[in-house]
Amino acid sequence: MGSISFWMCLVMTICTWNKTIGCTWMKTLPRSPSMFQVFSNNTITMLQKMGHEVSREPQITFPDKQYRQVNNFRADEQMAFISHTLNAIKKLYSSGKYESTAWDQKGVDKFMNDLYRQTSELDQCVKAMKTRQSKSVKRVNKKMSLHFKFLKNYLKREDYSASGWEDIRTVVLAHLQRLDTTLSSQ
Repeated sequence: MGSISFWMCLVMTICTWNKTIGCTWMKTLPRSPSMFQVFSNNTITMLQKMGHEVSREPQITFPDKQYRQVNNFRADEQMAFISHTLNAIKKLYSSGKYESTAWDQKGVDKFMNDLYRQTSELDQCVKAMKTRQSKSVKRVNKKMSLHFKFLKNYLKREDYSASGWEDIRTVVLAHLQRLDTTLSSQ
């Protein structure tokens, strides 16, 4: 009987281990960034290097209201929001139709690889946390989905031109910077 109790206790400990230690991808050690922050900084830097100065202001509205709402979410809901938004960015760039740009393909590949790593790690964290999203989280994610659908349609309307991609790059850069700020405020 004691042997069964020991094994049950051991199994329960192993099953809940990941839940109790949290998401190691997002955790920071004293005076050092988390792996997420390292990759976040890399994607921001790569996206900054890919672009050039644009003479016109993009005709795209940034969803500031949604980001303000995210500031009131619990940490696990913020992580789910970050994951959702990064996946939308990855999907937007995975079209691969940037022949019209002067972007260095190695830089684009590095950006996409870092973005893929961020999304896959965050997706695992969100899945492990089994976050139940409130109505407000679902509403914000829905509005962000519509925003990214608009960005995709904007690119199509611009016929995937260099200026269209540059507008998208500018907006996505703002998203990455806001996501990084959201994480820092946790």
